[in-house]
Amino acid sequence: MPLELIVLSLIGLFSAAFSTVAGFGGGILLVAFGSMVLDIKTMIPLSAIYFLALSTVQLVLFRKHLDRRSVVLYCAAALPGLALGMWLFDMLDDALAKRFLGGLVLAWCGWMVLPWRPRRGPTDVETCVLSLTAGVADMVTASGGTIQAPLFLARGLRKEAFVASFAATSVLLNPIKAVLYSSTGYLTSSSILLIVVLSVSGLLGVLAGRAGLKRISPENFRRLALAFLALVAVKMLVF
Repeated sequence: MPLELIVLSLIGLFSAAFSTVAGFGGGILLVAFGSMVLDIKTMIPLSAIYFLALSTVQLVLFRKHLDRRSVVLYCAAALPGLALGMWLFDMLDDALAKRFLGGLVLAWCGWMVLPWRPRRGPTDVETCVLSLTAGVADMVTASGGTIQAPLFLARGLRKEAFVASFAATSVLLNPIKAVLYSSTGYLTSSSILLIVVLSVSGLLGVLAGRAGLKRISPENFRRLALAFLALVAVKMLVF
């Protein structure tokens, strides 16, 4: 058990640092690596508490850059997606869901780099449809960020604004996710020690990531975000 806690704390620190620099991706990293230590049905509910603590700190640090309209649109549409996602959490095959999502994300990454693609951001209606889908995906696989990240990038959010707005949606939605997981028995009092270990390591990771964020240009940030999305999509399709 002590070795597991040490490994989880390192995973939590790395996931938080990357999430702060890239603005997203911490959930996928946490669940992907954490599931090597714990059951994935344990890691996904734990990620809700982990990111509530993590995102609270990110929101405080970057609150001046918040894009409130994007946050409100995303949360309003993602909320019903959480309810549907909770129902699917027990029933849907994780491998199939991740491969399908990986295909969509990879297609989006290709579309983003094509020179002839339309140079406009998503409309409010398109934002709501994608947000609903992200809410379902986040509840089922903790990978809603693979939809939310390109959505926020397409809406023109960069660097601090991206991190702050992503964090705000997490602060608003993760308490609801935690209640849903708890009410269905996936999150219990026996998880408290794991939550504390992950939360503390996550807070340290945010501070480390904040220092790294100051050293990256907007264009390099975009490249990093797209490259990470593409790698995650390939991983979902292959593994």
